Amino acid sequence: MSAGGPPGRPALLSLLLAAAMAFFCSAMSKDEARNRLLMREKMTRVGGRLVLGKQEELANARLMALKKAEMAQAMKTQKFPPSMHFFQAKNLIEKSEVFSILKRMPKGAALHVHDFSILSVDWLVKNVTYRPHCHFCFTPKGTLQFKFAHPTPPTPTPAECSEWILLEKYRRGLQNITEFDNSLLKNFTLMTENPEVTYANQNIVWSKFGTIFFMIAGLVHYAPVFRDYIFQGLEEFYQDNVFYLELRALLLPVSPLSCPLLWLDFQISLCRSSQALCPSTGTGLNAGFISKGTCAFPGATVSKDP
Repeated sequence: MSAGGPPGRPALLSLLLAAAMAFFCSAMSKDEARNRLLMREKMTRVGGRLVLGKQEELANARLMALKKAEMAQAMKTQKFPPSMHFFQAKNLIEKSEVFSILKRMPKGAALHVHDFSILSVDWLVKNVTYRPHCHFCFTPKGTLQFKFAHPTPPTPTPAECSEWILLEKYRRGLQNITEFDNSLLKNFTLMTENPEVTYANQNIVWSKFGTIFFMIAGLVHYAPVFRDYIFQGLEEFYQDNVFYLELRALLLPVSPLSCPLLWLDFQISLCRSSQALCPSTGTGLNAGFISKGTCAFPGATVSKDP
């Protein structure tokens, strides 16, 4: 005991020091345990056990720097794409440098892709609707219906559709063809400036979704278009560096210009020939069908929808 000090003070100081040391040691061990747990969790992710090389580290650092810069800019402008409706964010995403890089990177698989939504609608408008013998009419609901035929098919009943109009002839009478084509693009997609207002509930958007498939069906079920459509879809997925495509299709009948409807066997041959015509997909993209019937590209896994 030191002279003049309160009795038991050295012992109290030693006890407090021991308690403080135990606390900090305990805190450090908890932090260390937490860090180890987080590390183990990261290693369970896809690619979590990969060790990046020097060039890969540089590429990753560059990508993360771009990502952080875009996020900082979004905070300034209050336009953060992940917080926005996709229709309103789409243009911002397409301008993103990060998206441009990701688009060129390899991707594993595109699963559960429906046959009528495998490619950009721009191709349907700028390619398919400009082909000879393409006709259209207006249904009583005001929606479009398309059909390839020669000669012009008989006029449907008023309850079905208006008089069939040859699209090539109709365009020749227009003053602004671009405006008309843009209206077709609008009809072929769900895109709208105010999605929350336009699609106030699920029934409305689902109805528009079904209407789009109905319109596209008249274009795609023409046999020459069907083959080119599958080909173009494979090509677009290949350009996006997708390695595998799972296509879900009803395989409804397709038709040549003026012949009876052709069914499954013919569509299988078109599926195969579309891939054979595309050497790029033959080396980089494997594709398979899941359908009520059986249709597959060479080397692909074939499944049936349950």
